[in-house]
Amino acid sequence: LSIPDWGVTPFAAGRDRLAIAHQIDAFNAIARDCCTARGVAFIDITPTSRDRGGEPDMLAADGLHPSAAMYARWVERVLPVVLAQPVAALRNGG
Repeated sequence: LSIPDWGVTPFAAGRDRLAIAHQIDAFNAIARDCCTARGVAFIDITPTSRDRGGEPDMLAADGLHPSAAMYARWVERVLPVVLAQPVAALRNGG
C-alpha cells in the first residue's frame, strides 16, 4: 500500500507541498519495485489521497489523518486486489 500524500492536507500549510509530493512519489516507487520483486501486490492509494485528501470530510479533526470516508475510498481500491488473491495465499500470508 502506498503512502497517501499528506501534502494536500491543511497540516502541510506553509510547507513545500511539491517537495512533499516528490518525496512520497520516490518512496512509493521504491516500495512498488520491492513488492514487484517479491511477487506482492502493491496498491497505489496516493492518487486517491491527492484528488480529495484536502477536503474536510476526508480528514479527521486534526486536519492530517484520514477520516472514515477516506478509508472507505481506499478500501474501494484495496478490496478488489485482495479478493483476486487465491484463497491459499490469503491463508498462508501471501
